[in-house]
Order: sequence, then structure tokens, then C-alpha cells
Amino acid sequence: MKAGDVRAGVTPFLAAHLHGYDNFKWMLYGDDDTVFFVDNVLDMLEDLDHNMPYFLTDHLWFPDQFDGQPAEAHRKMHPNRSAPRCLPCNYPDPLHAPDGTSSHVPAGSYRAPEGCPCTLETICRGADNPGYWGQECQWLKAAYPGMWYFEHGGAGAILSVGLFRHPQLNWTKMEKLFDVDGGVSGDAQFMAAVYQEAGLLPTDPGYGYYRPNITLFDPGWRGEQTKGPEDSEWGVVDLGNDPTAIVDKLQRAVTEGECGKDCEDSLQHMLTTHIRARYVDNNGLPNNMTSESHAVQHQHQATVKLQQRLSSLFQQYVEQRGLQRD
Repeated sequence: MKAGDVRAGVTPFLAAHLHGYDNFKWMLYGDDDTVFFVDNVLDMLEDLDHNMPYFLTDHLWFPDQFDGQPAEAHRKMHPNRSAPRCLPCNYPDPLHAPDGTSSHVPAGSYRAPEGCPCTLETICRGADNPGYWGQECQWLKAAYPGMWYFEHGGAGAILSVGLFRHPQLNWTKMEKLFDVDGGVSGDAQFMAAVYQEAGLLPTDPGYGYYRPNITLFDPGWRGEQTKGPEDSEWGVVDLGNDPTAIVDKLQRAVTEGECGKDCEDSLQHMLTTHIRARYVDNNGLPNNMTSESHAVQHQHQATVKLQQRLSSLFQQYVEQRGLQRD
């Protein structure tokens, strides 16, 4: 898919409509090269109410600074830990203080409120964040959900059936909504639709919110990188997309029995990784590969091989740790 392709935006609504709202609880939403670690996903979802309209992700695009200036004045960063979000309703994490006083959130930073559900009002008017986004929430509105503020589709998201049951998100309405020539990615159009029609914003699963070494959706360890053509054109700071590092961590954990406290913590909570073919290309294509058709074929083969390697190692890891689910 390319920027402006509406399929990534409309497909979740179509899938929910075709499957029937009584036939699923959660939908895994990602690109065709998004890998979900299902055992970890099921653990994370265990205590969440699927009837709540949840749009779950901790991998969000947002300007790298937010000072009241127009969003386009700044670089766009993903994942951006400063992006506005809620925590799950009645979030049970021992590090979470409902009044927002947790010492694990730096003083003066945005404190994610519990969202039951997560709305602009919840984020802007929470007792812990008076005026953080401007007195009338104008700074957050200026980021325009779906333009400068949206989930990264390749990192994936998890959507509850409660989201699709929202009366403002019914299929009859949504199938007419998407702009074929929208000029922005389908995943951004999806978030824009959810916000504009139902007033709903993303919910962070929570675990990584209080643990700066943890990202659940598409973790990355390589620091800033600019690899794709749209990254350099748009001034993007890309902090995700590091599937080969996950392979390395899993390999070390499986062969050596452990890979360090932070490494184990990450492996047992990561939910997805995004395998971009062009990123695999940098590591996997021979230097003399000049034919575009051959290059695409090699990219596909390298991507499939990496997906298989991830799946095999993760299964070994889960079995070694006794973490497999029935």
C-alpha cells in the first residue's frame, strides 16, 4: 500500500461487519509484514474488557516537540512516548497511581489518565493535566488526529469489538467516509475516522508507559534512523523497526538461558514487530542485485525467512520459560 491508500483504513470496519460483532472480541490490526507475538498479546488482553471501545497501541506518531507552534514546524517522531494517550480503565499496574502521582512519570510530563473510554475530554481535562495541552486543549487539537498524530500501522494495534459497536462507527456510515485521494496513509485515515466520528483516541496497554526501556508495539533499539524515502522527505524520526535485534535477543535467550533483566522483560511483553522489506533489503540483498524485479523477489524471500525465524525462536523461548498458553 502507499500513502493515501484507503484499504488500511476501511478494512477493519469491513472485517468487523463481515465477521459479525458477536463472533470476535479483539481484532489484530497491522500491515502484511507486521508480526504479532500472540502468547504475549493474550496475556496483555486477559484483564481488559473487550466491550470497552479500545484502540490499543503505544506506537504513535507525534511531533518531537510540542510548544504551541504549528505541528508542521517540528519533526514527526514514532514511537513518541510524549504522544497523548490514556491508560486502560481500572489499570492494575503496581506502578500506577490513579491520582497521577507515580514517581515513575517524570515531574512536569504528561500523565496518562485512565480512559473509560479514552476521549479528548478525558485527556485534556484530567485532574493530573490541567492546561498541559493548552487551556482549551488547542495544542492537542492542532496536532489533528490522523495527520500529525496517529498510530503507526506497521507497528500494529489491537481493536476491541466495543470499538466497532460504537453507534457512530457502524459499517453503513464508515464505508462512505474514506477519501480515495486523501493523501495520507490508510492507518492515519483510520484514526482520523475513529476520532472525528466517535471522539475516541488511543489507549496505551500500560506496561511500557511506566517502564522507559519497554515498547510493546514494534520495539526498536537502534536509535534515530532515516531509511525510507518518505522518512527523509517528511523529516521523520524513526525509533522502531528493529526485528533483527529481536532475533538476536531471542537467540541469546534461547541458547544462553537468559539475556539480562531488561531483555527478558522486553521479550515477555513485546506484542509486535514490523518487518519492512526495504529494511531487510539493507541486510539481505547482494551488492550486485540491480534488477528491480529480482530485488523485489529477494526482499520478499528475506522477509518471509525473517518472519519464520522470529516465529521459531519465539516459540522456543516461550516453551523454555513455560509461558505457553493453553
